[in-house]
Amino acid sequence: MTAPPAPGSLSLEIHADPLEFRRASSWLRESGAALAVPDAQIDRLELCLNEVLANLVEHGGAATAQHPIQLLLEAVPPAGGCGAQLVVSDRGEPFDSGQAGVKAIPGSLDEASPGGLGLRLVKAFSDGLAYQVVDGRNELRVAMHWTPGS
Repeated sequence: MTAPPAPGSLSLEIHADPLEFRRASSWLRESGAALAVPDAQIDRLELCLNEVLANLVEHGGAATAQHPIQLLLEAVPPAGGCGAQLVVSDRGEPFDSGQAGVKAIPGSLDEASPGGLGLRLVKAFSDGLAYQVVDGRNELRVAMHWTPGS
């Protein structure tokens, strides 16, 4: 059993099923509003969340399907600003997205192949990624920053 979320954070547990993505997105929007995260940052976090969940379902392996995915949204202001971080915790195959290289953008349609650009998208839309394994669970932290009043 997981510990309750700390003050300034909200959590949700979902299954590794694409049908759960909409529920996760709704939770993120409601949680972001409750934690006073601006809509622009929630839009970026939602895009990252959906990409990370899609990758878990596709590449996480059997353990991902057998154990719930835990989501946590935390208010974590950086020095001199405002911030939030989305934490995605799962028991799938370990994958350090913060250290992984990104697929090159194809120069033409002839060079293009399906997939492989999601990590590039998550890195571009977030303000930072951190990965670690905690108690046998992958933990990906997606940071978002903004200045007060923006």
